[in-house]
Amino acid sequence: MADSTQPRLSDAVRLSDELLALMRSAAKKAVDLNERSITPRALLLAMLDDVGLGPRIGGVVNREKLLAAQTPSTHAERLPDDIFAAGDPAAVERYDTIAFKTPDGESSVWLTREAYEIFVEGAQRADERYLPKHLAFGFAAEARHAPAVLAEIGIDGGALADAIYRL
Repeated sequence: MADSTQPRLSDAVRLSDELLALMRSAAKKAVDLNERSITPRALLLAMLDDVGLGPRIGGVVNREKLLAAQTPSTHAERLPDDIFAAGDPAAVERYDTIAFKTPDGESSVWLTREAYEIFVEGAQRADERYLPKHLAFGFAAEARHAPAVLAEIGIDGGALADAIYRL
């Protein structure tokens, strides 16, 4: 009998090149912001730079305000990888998240719990390929379910969701 906690191959959604580029951009933005993890703020900044998404959300998300927002310390905390002994659970099991490389390939940056939930919400909206618009839809869904994440960085979740659902 198969283990029901393991994803089935048919459950896998392929990441598009466009989404992968957006996520790598978010990793770079997190590094540039001195954030130890990819936060919703880093995701939004990467979405603003995306050719398809940027014009759609630019009227709702103010880049300067987003850059000036303080990221709560709970979003920036992550244990260093080298403190775990051999045989400890893999990183995904420890954090229930995933990491993306920066565009230069020099660093891997983990998604915070909040950013991971956004990412997973987006994946649930994808069919065969996970596109940047699916990530935006995941962001919109989380904006409605967990508006505090956006309030922390000064974004009106309802207005963002409305702009995204017009995609």
